[in-house]
Amino acid sequence: MVNSFGLLANPLRYRIVEIRASGEHMSGNISDVVVGNYGVSRAAVSKQLAILRENGWVEFREEGSARWYYLVEEVWQRIDSDVSWLKYLWDRRIGYFSGNDTDPRLASTWSPWGLHTES
Repeated sequence: MVNSFGLLANPLRYRIVEIRASGEHMSGNISDVVVGNYGVSRAAVSKQLAILRENGWVEFREEGSARWYYLVEEVWQRIDSDVSWLKYLWDRRIGYFSGNDTDPRLASTWSPWGLHTES
C-alpha cells in the first residue's frame, strides 16, 4: 500500500481526493472537473481513480447506471499516521549533528504504529 504522501504527490490524484473530500460525486462529474483542470483524458482520470480504489482511499456506490464515488473516512487516520511517523523521526533527530541517533538505518520505512510506509 502506498503511503499518503506517495498517493497525494500525483496532482490528478490530489485533485480527485480534494473533490471527494467535499462529498460524493458521480464519476463523470469528477472526470469533467479534472479533465478541465489538467487537460488530460478521461482514461487518465479513470486510472487515478483505480489507484485510489486499490489503495483503499475511495469507494463507490452504484445508483442505476451511475457510480457515485466517495472518500473513505479512514484516509484521515492514514494521513495522520504518516505525518506522525515523520514527526516521530524528527523528534528523534536522526543524524550526526543532533547528538541522538547516528545510524540512518534507524529511519526505517516501518512505523511504530504498525503501518508500512514504503511507497
